[in-house]
Amino acid sequence: MQIIDLSHAFTPGQPHYPGDPDQEIKTVSTIENDGFLMHQYRLVGPWGTHVDAPAHFDPQGRTLDQIPVEETHLPLYCLRFSRPDLCTAADIEAFEHTHGKIEPGSFVALHTGWEWGKQGIAPGWSIEALEILHARGVIAIGHDLPDTDPSLEAQRWWLCHDHWQIENLTNLDKVPATGAMIACPWPVPKDGASFPVRPIALVPEHLSPTR
Repeated sequence: MQIIDLSHAFTPGQPHYPGDPDQEIKTVSTIENDGFLMHQYRLVGPWGTHVDAPAHFDPQGRTLDQIPVEETHLPLYCLRFSRPDLCTAADIEAFEHTHGKIEPGSFVALHTGWEWGKQGIAPGWSIEALEILHARGVIAIGHDLPDTDPSLEAQRWWLCHDHWQIENLTNLDKVPATGAMIACPWPVPKDGASFPVRPIALVPEHLSPTR
């Protein structure tokens, strides 16, 4: 079994949403003075590779502590997408024509190759593509992008339909189209809407990223 880290390490000064405050780190204790090292971190919830709960956009939506841990270990589909626009319903249908129907209870990742910190308008998901995934019973989505879509309309639609997502994934080029699993349990801040997470892909040895 291959274990693939799908997260970026986070640090002050990293790429982040315009207007959000930067991360701050304060050294509280040192080994020299206190016998142990301890830091205090100050950062926004949607920082680096992070999970967004439905409550991020839906005032009645589930918060991070309300999502059962069973939802954090799911079959993983990885959809390759290289166009500089939105993934459409036709793209989902083309994927299923090649790889079979996307099963309920799964996680679908969009691999665009977008570089961490790249400037410009990123690609993303369309609402029509997410409507298909919702109809298929998909639990969550993820992407190597800073946002679900440039307008945030698709993000709002997805989260307001009781789904969650992970943003700023990496190493999706190492994940096969089908056959892998994703594990992404996160800390459980009560009433939290977003939080950094370290998802991993579990890939059987016989599978390749091109499968």
